[in-house]
Order: sequence, then C-alpha cells, then structure tokens
Amino acid sequence: MAGPVLLAGRPDQITCHRRSPSARRSRAGTRILSRPTAGGNGIERGPSELVAHASAKLLPSRHKERDQEPLFRRRARALVKRSARSIVRARPDERRVVLIFGCQRSGTTMLQQTFLDRSWRVLILEEHDRHLVGPGHEETSWQEYPVVLKRIRRFPFEVVAAKPLVESASATALMDAAGAVKAVWMLRPYPDVARSNVNRFGKDNPYRDLQPIRSRDALDWRYRGATEETWETVTALMNRSLTPFDAAALFWWTRNQLYFDQRLWEDDRVRILRYERACNQPDEVIRSLSDHIGLALPLGSIVPRVRAQSSPRETRELDPDIERLCGKLWDSFKGCPEL
Repeated sequence: MAGPVLLAGRPDQITCHRRSPSARRSRAGTRILSRPTAGGNGIERGPSELVAHASAKLLPSRHKERDQEPLFRRRARALVKRSARSIVRARPDERRVVLIFGCQRSGTTMLQQTFLDRSWRVLILEEHDRHLVGPGHEETSWQEYPVVLKRIRRFPFEVVAAKPLVESASATALMDAAGAVKAVWMLRPYPDVARSNVNRFGKDNPYRDLQPIRSRDALDWRYRGATEETWETVTALMNRSLTPFDAAALFWWTRNQLYFDQRLWEDDRVRILRYERACNQPDEVIRSLSDHIGLALPLGSIVPRVRAQSSPRETRELDPDIERLCGKLWDSFKGCPEL
C-alpha cells in the first residue's frame, strides 16, 4: 500500500492518505479457516457455551447487560478453553499472535474480553500473566521478547492475544520477534481517556505518570521510547499549574505519539481501532477484525455484549496548549490504516 504523505518531520504534521475502512474492506472476504469448528456445523460455539457446560451455578454472572465479568469467571473460561484445546490442538503453522497497543484507558480490555475472548479459538493472556512478565504482583513489563514468544507459541490455539501496553514504545521490535503477528492500536478521544484515568486511578495518578518522563527515568516504561521533543514538551508544560485532567491528557499525548515515532502507519501488521467505532458499530468491527487476524470471530455472541457509547459527555476545559497539542495529534490519525 502507498504510504502517507509526509508534510513535515513532526508527528503532528503527518497526514495519512488512505482509503476509508469501508473501501478497503469486503464483508464477504472474512476469512473462514478450514479446520472444523467446535460445533461441527461451521458455526463457532462461543466460550460462554463452553463455560456454561462447566457449571452454571459455579460461574454466575452479576452483569446481565454489561460485559464486566468477575475475574474468576474469565479465568474459568480460560481453563475450559485450554482443556478443550489440549484435545483439539491448532497446528504450529496455524498459530499466531495478536498484540494490542495504545494508551491505558482506551478500551484495550474491552477489545480483549468482549471481542476476542468470545472465541474458543482465542486464548487471552492478561497483563500480569507469568508467561509474559517477571515476578511481582504489579509487574507489567515483559521479559525478554524471544523467551516470552517461545512460551506463547506453545499454546495450542490459533490466536493468542495479549495487550503489552507498557511495551508500546517497542511495538515494532515486539512484532518482529513474534513472527506470525497482527496488532491493533486502540485509539480513544483524549478528553474521555483523561476523565477515565482520573476517575479510575485518582487525581494524583496523571502526575505520577508524567514524572518518570520529566526525570528521564530509563527504568520506567513511561519514559522508554520518549523522544527529545517529547521530553522537552512534557517538561515545559509541567512547569505550569496543570489540573489532573490536563496532566492525564498530556500523558495520552505521550503514549499515542509513539505510534508516529515508530512510523506504524507504514506497517501493514498494525491497524487502528477507534473506541467509539467498536462501541457503536460492533458488527462491522467484528468483520474487519476477523479479516485482520485471519480468524472468524463469533459475531452472534459478541454484539449483544457491546455497550453502545452514549452521546459525548460534557468535557472539561483543558490548558489551551495541551488542547492544541492533543488536537493536532488526534487529527494526525485521520487516514491512517483502521479497522
């Protein structure tokens, strides 16, 4: 595919000229793998059906209209999947990896649990999984990539999906190490991410996220991959009185800047998925995602679990310079390859 037109060297001046997702995508082109599905009739049985067979009483769902399952239910599903795939194993040449990158609070968990985990042919590895990270309850940084990918390839699934968000600065290196791989960069509007960050982690968290960048802490994942321009921008803006929402929006900028710093729009293995599109057009996203990862996802068991995004909430006024900075970066994603 032709690459984007570079108007200048700075990421906020990049415009990606590509065909729209609907022009690039053929719904009839969804790849259906030739191996028989669990149902034996060409229709994939969702993992919820498999878990239901384990014990309906053991695995109650407290959320009838929301896909926020208790952790033990997700782990029980993974256990049932692994048991099933120990019998019906995907051949090594059929196995591949799906990696989810982007900024925290952008819908990455939704993509994993609501979309991908519904397929019994997909295994989800959570951020703290010991196959990925080192010791420590809060550890999320991956161990050496070749070691981790060797472990992943042993799983007898067509797709193993992980979200190495803290490794987003090394997306290209990680994909190169993975071999057969597809990736998704989750993108959500910065006012929504900022609000979600503060609501979920507290008003002090955005400042904690920015401090390692300001102090050039090479051991912290937040600073890894930051360019000199990113450091200068963060340092200058932190010298003024920022609100928690200002700081959270600035952190959104630092994480999504990594997409352009690595020129990921040129990498055919990566597609952007916008949060609002996933929420409001799940059927189209499922078809596009199925094409992208080479595995037909069970549309019927995914769509009912997706919560439509309501009309935009009232946004807080941000520092004018941060608003301009984030707005330019947001606009730079227009035309880049999307699902």
